[in-house]
Amino acid sequence: MFRLMKTIFLVERKNLKFRSILSVLILFIIGSFIYLENSQFRELEAATAAEVIAKNTALDLFRNTDATDPEVSTPIYRNLNVQSNQLAYRSLGLIMDDDTTYIQGAIELTKVRHEIYSMDGYNNVSQFIPTYRQNQLDHVLYTAIDDQNERLLVENSNFPTYIILLLLVLGVGWYLLVGIFSSDILLDEEDHKSLVNGYPFTMASKLSAKVFSYLVYMIGLLIITFVITVIVASIKYGIDLTYPVAIFNGDYFTIAIWEYLGLAFLYFICLSLTALTISIILNYYFKNLYIAIFVHFFLFFVPQLIPALGEWFWFLPFNYLNFSSVINGQVAEITGNQMVTLNNGFIVLVITIVIMFLFIYWQFYRSQIKQSKMVTIGGGNV
Repeated sequence: MFRLMKTIFLVERKNLKFRSILSVLILFIIGSFIYLENSQFRELEAATAAEVIAKNTALDLFRNTDATDPEVSTPIYRNLNVQSNQLAYRSLGLIMDDDTTYIQGAIELTKVRHEIYSMDGYNNVSQFIPTYRQNQLDHVLYTAIDDQNERLLVENSNFPTYIILLLLVLGVGWYLLVGIFSSDILLDEEDHKSLVNGYPFTMASKLSAKVFSYLVYMIGLLIITFVITVIVASIKYGIDLTYPVAIFNGDYFTIAIWEYLGLAFLYFICLSLTALTISIILNYYFKNLYIAIFVHFFLFFVPQLIPALGEWFWFLPFNYLNFSSVINGQVAEITGNQMVTLNNGFIVLVITIVIMFLFIYWQFYRSQIKQSKMVTIGGGNV
């Protein structure tokens, strides 16, 4: 089988799609550094200023009725005023370059904000307030920074922020990238029949060689992407693998950057295998490149298109194809189901991969038995 894998590599290395995916990743790496340097991604000054404007807009909705008489002011109006005070502490911390003032103000703000989600009239100001999920992520992050005596990252030109940006974008696009790349995994055999059929292997061996070849290529690209970006970011910003990152996994907590990288790498491998198996099944039944690509995109966007499916069918794999949305709790928020977690994502994807590989093996085994019978019958007639 290794000879067959070597032949597949030699044949496919000049294929346009192999070169295209490599070019996309190179452009992505270069573009990620350029974007970070020219954007306000996770910069605290811009985020604080935007929140101040949003809070003032929310307060304007109440000032005509509540501000005239403090005795009859609504709880939600008083809460918004307290939030404004805590935002002032955050702004003061930035002006004075005082990390402690900012962090304490940020922690107290998340505590005060936590109360507003259960108040009457919250829906009237919800568009001006970070969601419950965002508030919880902020709370555990600033609490961890305070407990671990970490520095406050005011600007975005630093190693942790770059890794977060890298995995945010890569986590959104990896499944689709592998899905498009493998969408003709069986169809392209038609272009090289003389080579593929020239080996005395069973159909199962040929399929295994093709899957392993694609998987080795994708994992290789993944390793190269991680290694290059980590090395360049370390040289450019200085390495920091222990800085906390807030995530959702049934509860809100923080993990170190190195753990974040490790989880992402393992999850991307699961996504790669999932995309490969889905492509094989679609190629086997439909034998159409465009149908395969369409199905990949449809499965990826199902949680956004039909959130109710995720609420009732959290155990299906389409809920877990976007690493970034799963690990930050966005899918759980959209679907309204707290079972959509990273741990369940690993479990569901692994079970899906095993089931689909068994199904593929069964289908190809049946096909091979049927083909053998036809050959035997044809030989007997002769």
